[in-house]
Amino acid sequence: MSKINFGTSRKILVTTMATIWLFGCNSGADNPSESVNSEQGNQDSNYFLSSNGTDQLMMFNEINGKLVKIVYPISQPVASQIGFDGDLFIPSFDTGNVYRFDGFTGDFKGIFVHGGDGGLTNPSAPDFGPDDLMYIGDFATNKILRYDRNGKFVDVFADQESSGLDQPYMPTFDATSFYISSGGTDSILRWDIKTKKFLGAFVPPRSGGLSHPVGLQFGPDGNLYVGSNGNNSIIRYNGKTGEFMDVFVPPGTGGMDSPYALRFGGPNSNIYTVSNNTNKVFEYDRITGAFIKVVSDGDHSGLSGARGLTFTPRPIFNISADVSQVANAIGTREFKHVHITPSIKDYSDANPIIRLISITSSDAGKNPLNSIENVTYQAEDYDFDLDFSNATGKEQKYLITYRATNNHGLATIATADITVPPQ
Repeated sequence: MSKINFGTSRKILVTTMATIWLFGCNSGADNPSESVNSEQGNQDSNYFLSSNGTDQLMMFNEINGKLVKIVYPISQPVASQIGFDGDLFIPSFDTGNVYRFDGFTGDFKGIFVHGGDGGLTNPSAPDFGPDDLMYIGDFATNKILRYDRNGKFVDVFADQESSGLDQPYMPTFDATSFYISSGGTDSILRWDIKTKKFLGAFVPPRSGGLSHPVGLQFGPDGNLYVGSNGNNSIIRYNGKTGEFMDVFVPPGTGGMDSPYALRFGGPNSNIYTVSNNTNKVFEYDRITGAFIKVVSDGDHSGLSGARGLTFTPRPIFNISADVSQVANAIGTREFKHVHITPSIKDYSDANPIIRLISITSSDAGKNPLNSIENVTYQAEDYDFDLDFSNATGKEQKYLITYRATNNHGLATIATADITVPPQ
């Protein structure tokens, strides 16, 4: 993923009364209780579901969860992914074919890879790397195969013999590494993209209770979220180290039963997952993991054997924060400089618009006028100063929130937590 160039140099600070929620001066009637990104009425705000039990690719509206249309008949469709030119790619486990569709309309664009090409027999989920290649696992051989933009076989990227890979499910990437759920070993494995070197288990077997992992994705906060199919939960791991952080969604929350694909999407970039045994799609809060609602229900749509879930094209976006030494001190306040590094890619738009939406503090005693300096809201601002003094006697946090919007009006929220230790 590429980094976005730094934004404006002019700095302003605006607050609303004595609250700790901060907005830019040109943000209108923003309200912290409302969605920071409304896609209501946007005809492109949909998602695709694989209905394995009825051999269909289906499209649903992401706001109301209603069936939009049956997109195409596919024999045993598995998980799909947005890739080249913003198109949707979805394999048939039965035939080995990988089909290509328009990522917004669902219009059929042909067979991208024919079954058997390169040894592809029983494909799992595809994904698209920073090297401009498609990666796809094969259940029959426990290999990862690569194909170019024209669907031409490139090479075998990884195999079971050198890594122990068993039941390759959903893959994902960062700038330098390839990750995949190895369901048979209860782990997440990692390879170097450039050298193809196996780097070991990024998430060791059964770490944090991980059982038969299937879906995985780096979240808005840069951490790795994994669907633990064996115990009906979603587990979070440090996105840089693979260390277990928490059970983000506890087993069975909201009725989740056999989670497959999981994605961040919708108007608040919440986490969505497919419940295979109940043919439902569940939504959970991206910050707390709390159950929000059942988004789609197979009882009303005919969805059966629910597998993949893929949102129409929008930015793949997360951020990381680096804190420098003390920038300046004013009385009891001690300011440190914060630099944000964004990572963003959108297959349908080369230049999504990025805006700093808010900076909040968990310390209710902090006055926003005094605790944040040199910041521009509603702009692409990655550098500012925060007050790290903390007399509360317990750890506090700043939450920094950005939004990236593509030319279809579809957006992704990215957040970073910065810890302020007690003094």
